[in-house]
Amino acid sequence: MANSTLMTKSSMAIAIAGSIVQNSAVLLGATSMIFLSLGTASAQAVTLSNGSLEVTIREDNGAIDTVLFDQMTFFASDFFNPGAPISDFGFQNGTNTSTFVRNTTTGVTQQPLSVSSSGDSVSVTGTYTGGGANVDFTRTYSLVPDFNVLSISTEFVNNGSDVALRYFDTFDPDQGIDQGNGFGTFNDVLSLSTDAGLATVGQATEQDGLTVVLGSLDPDVTVASGNPFAIFNGFDLNNFFNDPFDGNGDFVDLGTHIGIELLLAAGESGSFKYHHAYGQSITEAQEQFILAKSIDVPEPASVFGLLAVSAIGAGSALKRKQAMKA
Repeated sequence: MANSTLMTKSSMAIAIAGSIVQNSAVLLGATSMIFLSLGTASAQAVTLSNGSLEVTIREDNGAIDTVLFDQMTFFASDFFNPGAPISDFGFQNGTNTSTFVRNTTTGVTQQPLSVSSSGDSVSVTGTYTGGGANVDFTRTYSLVPDFNVLSISTEFVNNGSDVALRYFDTFDPDQGIDQGNGFGTFNDVLSLSTDAGLATVGQATEQDGLTVVLGSLDPDVTVASGNPFAIFNGFDLNNFFNDPFDGNGDFVDLGTHIGIELLLAAGESGSFKYHHAYGQSITEAQEQFILAKSIDVPEPASVFGLLAVSAIGAGSALKRKQAMKA
């Protein structure tokens, strides 16, 4: 899908939609093959695609540029660009709001870094120095083979003194726009049981069911869905960590966010990994998330066995959530 001509995000979506119409037989469902190419959205971007899920990463600041998911119709749904585009990430040194930095899908670059691609992944590397910190990071994007799941894995090395590193991703899901359903989503935070452990996830669903589930197995993860609209500054970030919001299924046009606070001693390393899963329904997106997490488990399991596990896990997660609401 490489193209030497720069296009706007909207024109790129139209071009992709046309391509899907021509090749709908090929693009139905995720495949085990992942394609990596240079894309041309609002900035030069690297594209990860399995045919059903396409993710582009900005080459200038490492932020997610677009996420397009094929709803098995004649066009893909753009999840984070309609309205006010929000698919950003950033850092802060403890609670010190003056050390807040953010790289955005619209091109704001407060954290210098470099972007490279190799094989079927994209790596973003830099050094966070806010408030005297000296933390190297490598943020790696990849698609999980056979699933409509984006993996974001980050490694940290603290070259300075002890630091409480706050690291976050912030999103405003608006996938309903391309379905003619407006900006709102049903927002929730819940737990999903996987073969690899219990995950905390945020979930956003448009009126016809198109869903993104994002979360992590890390016990220290913080997730919010349904408020705030986005993490724009250090005050938003501190509020997010202090009191993460659970929309409990409320239908609003607000964001879904994920982050972690890593206490890194001098010379210490750390890591954080989380997944985005996409589906035409809540059940499908949760199933994709559960199956993608399950493939990391060393014991062999059949595809049918994993499907059974995913169905049970998704059902039990919903039951637990309903019980909490009662």
